[in-house]
Amino acid sequence: MVNPVFSATIWSFEGLRPFTGTSFSTTPLGLATVAALTPKHWEVQIADENVEPIDFDIQADLIGITAFNVQYQRSLAIAAEFKKRGKIVVFGGPYCSLFPEAFEGKGDYRISGEAEHLWPEFLSDFEKGTARELYHSDAKVNLEISPLPRYDLIRQDRYNTFCLQTSRGCPFQCEFCDIIVTDGRVPRTKTVEQVLAEVEHCVKHGAHDIVFGDANFIGNIPQARKLLKALVEYSQKNNYPVEFSCELTINVAHHPDLLDLLQAANFYTVFVGIESPRRDSLVETKKLQNTRNSMLEDIEKIHTHNISVCAGMIVGFDSDDRLIFTEQFNYLKELGIPFTTCGTLLALPNTPLLKRLESEGRLLDFEWADLNGHGSADCNFIPKKMTLEELNKGYNWLVRCLYRYDSYADRLVTLLDRFQATAKAKKTKLNLKFIILSLKIVIYYLFTGDGRRYEFFSKTFSRIARQKNASSAKWIEFFRWMALYRAFRKYVEEKFGVPEAMRPDQPPYVSLSGEGVSTLSCTEPFIAAREIHRTKGTGRP
Repeated sequence: MVNPVFSATIWSFEGLRPFTGTSFSTTPLGLATVAALTPKHWEVQIADENVEPIDFDIQADLIGITAFNVQYQRSLAIAAEFKKRGKIVVFGGPYCSLFPEAFEGKGDYRISGEAEHLWPEFLSDFEKGTARELYHSDAKVNLEISPLPRYDLIRQDRYNTFCLQTSRGCPFQCEFCDIIVTDGRVPRTKTVEQVLAEVEHCVKHGAHDIVFGDANFIGNIPQARKLLKALVEYSQKNNYPVEFSCELTINVAHHPDLLDLLQAANFYTVFVGIESPRRDSLVETKKLQNTRNSMLEDIEKIHTHNISVCAGMIVGFDSDDRLIFTEQFNYLKELGIPFTTCGTLLALPNTPLLKRLESEGRLLDFEWADLNGHGSADCNFIPKKMTLEELNKGYNWLVRCLYRYDSYADRLVTLLDRFQATAKAKKTKLNLKFIILSLKIVIYYLFTGDGRRYEFFSKTFSRIARQKNASSAKWIEFFRWMALYRAFRKYVEEKFGVPEAMRPDQPPYVSLSGEGVSTLSCTEPFIAAREIHRTKGTGRP
């Protein structure tokens, strides 16, 4: 079972390697789960190209390849290499489930849908010699039958974080989201006992950090409450062996008991899809849960529980004009959110957004494999209130301004100023591993010929040292975000340019009719953008 190497994205965290000594951010949960679904009489090996080379000459009856969209091209290349050697290849994973047409004719078999039923059925047919080319099902399985992931098959020491999943599905209906397409809108959950067994399995295999890969950890609030209580008990009983993080919706801030439980269970970070400071953009994309309260008050509530927030942000909604870039920058500064996966809006296969844009004739000619999604300029349609050129120019300014030394420092200082001096939860222990990590961070920033880097660290450290509510949690989080900044900045510099070359006080557009605005008329962008993208080759129009 093969996990292809990921292309460089803001999620790659390649810049962390000199600090951590690891090779990749998260363990391959999908393959570990499929390995556990494989009958006992099969011998299974997991090859994650992100942490080790692939042995193309391995003796195997079947090669299974998973892929997200950003792994698509590499997955095809891997399949071709195995096919040259006479191996049989089956594709599966998130992208094959969302868009199975992309893999047609690229291997021998395709698995499209949830694996708990499809994979054993396919293997049974394969053994009999009666396997079909495509196994597809839209059925949503009962997760109580999902097995314990086979993390005994991976190189555990090469990952920063172990990944688990407690639920699938989300009750909301965001127009751009593919989760409601692949996982459905009715959250299905594992039992509390299942999750605790999986957590213990990860801890047994060396986990100190676990991220729950649910699309919405609180999609089923009563079940999330029950699970969190159990995680609190587990953490207290076992002297807090692991820290947790997850993705959830902002309505968590409307349930004070959930915030207390998250803190007590030792959650240190949550990812929230905030998307936009504009109410019209949120209403347009049906993200109504973000319009019910003050976002600033909600984020502050989370921060005061000593939990950082990572934000999903998007520019390019139909309600966005050329001023959205400045608004996004100022908004994130006010919210105190250091890390954001800010990117241009992308219409993914089979989503409500793509179907609407297709009906409006606004989709561009493009190759799905060229699209990276989060943290990139990948708009694959014609924007409504600006040209594609203006969207890309504004986005380049925004992402570089966000990761300037001074801008990042301001957001980090705001975040940590909200942390409380509390003993409600035991955070990461100051063990030898963490001390060595901290020393590496100090050496990187202070023992350097880079004056800006030195000034950034020393001034930020000084600003935080002057804050009230001093605590170990605050300083642990400071070093965590300083380590992560190296990864964020590396990606932005290589992909978009040096952050300091852009200035927050000099936005690309100061008014809707100001300097720098394209001379194209409101209708001309539609024609021009189509001609520009037509050269990218064939793809879904």
